[in-house]
Amino acid sequence: MKLQASSSGVKHARHAPAQRPLAGRRVSLRVSATAAPAAPPAAANITKQVVSEEAQYVLQTYARPADIVFMRGKGSKLYDANGKEYLDMAAGIAVNALGHSDPTWYAALSEQAQLLTHTSNLFHTQPQVELAKRLVNNSFADKAFFCNSGTEANEGAIKFARKYARVQAGIDPYDPHAEAPHELVSFTNCFHGRTMGAVALTYKEQYKSPFLPVMPGHVLAEYNNLDSAAAVIKKGKTAAVFVEPVQVGVVAVCGIHSSCTVTDCVF
Repeated sequence: MKLQASSSGVKHARHAPAQRPLAGRRVSLRVSATAAPAAPPAAANITKQVVSEEAQYVLQTYARPADIVFMRGKGSKLYDANGKEYLDMAAGIAVNALGHSDPTWYAALSEQAQLLTHTSNLFHTQPQVELAKRLVNNSFADKAFFCNSGTEANEGAIKFARKYARVQAGIDPYDPHAEAPHELVSFTNCFHGRTMGAVALTYKEQYKSPFLPVMPGHVLAEYNNLDSAAAVIKKGKTAAVFVEPVQVGVVAVCGIHSSCTVTDCVF
């Protein structure tokens, strides 16, 4: 599966019936050229049972195809209960970078599970430091911040940006009465997550309206419009600008970075 703005649900080998998008994000499943043999009755029963019980026991926050239940994967391929093969072009929405059933990943996971599972952030562990060191040495970052999801990463970024703005202004971060730059800028057509801070930055109203009021202090600029960005990025008001580089391109990123540099906000 792959996130594709131009796609419209599950594409089968012979026809492409329209499907509801997965929680607002459109995805595609492309069936391999080799047709699967006729599914045994047991496979059809498994699919029907899983879909039925999912509707009964799982909170219905996502629209899923009613005729597909994935049972296993290998590399970039997925296989449903009927034995039909799919090319996975979404990778769990950009999560399974190594593909399915990767032997090296599985061996490392199994080895670590036999040593130590989880200790929380209250204690030091060697693997966490080794991973942080590798990330810093191979990226622009000075330090690593570990979290569970993209939306949690953005929540952390919101907090870092607002606290940093208070420190830069010479204000005690823990003074509830002090004022500092706090506005957060994002762009049309963006998606930053569904938690209450990140959803305030996200463009589509359908993600926000059921949960109003969302976090205040958000300003929206027009996608790929540097004049629009410059008009809302203001010194003394803007704490941070959130942008998806894949969305705006190199020229826009450079222009936005320039505005942030002038106004002393985080980019």
